[in-house]
Formats: sequence, C-alpha cells, structure tokens
Amino acid sequence: MQPFKAPRITVLLQTFDAKGIMRFPSDPEGFFGLTRFVEPTLAVSKQAQIIAAKALGRSELADRIEPIIVVEPPLKAEGKEPSLLYLMKVDPAVAQGASDWLRIVDILRALPQGSVRVAYNKAMQVFAGTLHDEFSILEMDEEVQKRLTQLMAENGPDLVK
Repeated sequence: MQPFKAPRITVLLQTFDAKGIMRFPSDPEGFFGLTRFVEPTLAVSKQAQIIAAKALGRSELADRIEPIIVVEPPLKAEGKEPSLLYLMKVDPAVAQGASDWLRIVDILRALPQGSVRVAYNKAMQVFAGTLHDEFSILEMDEEVQKRLTQLMAENGPDLVK
C-alpha cells in the first residue's frame, strides 16, 4: 500500500474525445480533476483506478486505467483540504472522453498563480511526454501580455521563435 500525504486524492485522468482532443473529467468542487477522500485501507493507486472508472461510467475498466505518477508536493489552497494529484490515462481504444470535459489549457487558464498552477503545469508536461525536458514558466502581467499581443498583431504570429 502506498503511503499518502494528504486526506484527499485528485485524479487527473487523461482521455481523448472522438476528435482526438485530450480531455479530463472534473468535479465542480475541489481541485480540477476528480477529488475524493483517501480510504486508508486501500492502496491509493487502486482507489485512483476505481475513481477514474466511475467517471468513465465503466467500473469494469478499473484495471485497464494506467496510473502514471503522483505529482509532488500535494495540492494546497486556502479553504481546501490538501490533495494528492494523481495522474492516470486510459487507452483511447478502451474508452473515450466526453467532448464537454476540460482540456488542460482550460484548467491552466482557470488557475491563479502559485503552487497549484505549477503542479498542473507539471501534469501537462507529463501528458505531453516532456517531463524531463528543461523549460521555464513565465507569468506575464496584463501590461506585458497586452504589449506582446500588440507586437504579434503588427508583426505576425511568428514574432517569437
């Protein structure tokens, strides 16, 4: 049984819709993904598989949903209990995601600056297969974003290469 460092688990399940767009089921409350209380008597990986299978509406698929990684440190935000971010994926040949589920870009845009956004950025790296690539995340204030948008409008989308 895996030890857990938070009272909750948030499963971020990578699926693909019928058009091949990466989608993630999410609860309306908690962190983005599927947030549940951890059951101390059951392995966290098994709990994550069960949670993901229920989101797909196919409990028989629990053993076919692949655990990927637990993102460290646990998610923490004011007014919310800490939660492990557990990344999982399902083979598109086995199950598809719904077209109204969130895309990773929807999740990242909705998050405020801070450690939670960094954790979801790390999740994006994992799902993109670039976890060990070196890159930097730069937060832009409104003034810089406005100026960059203006420069791109004047010079075309290939302004930055």
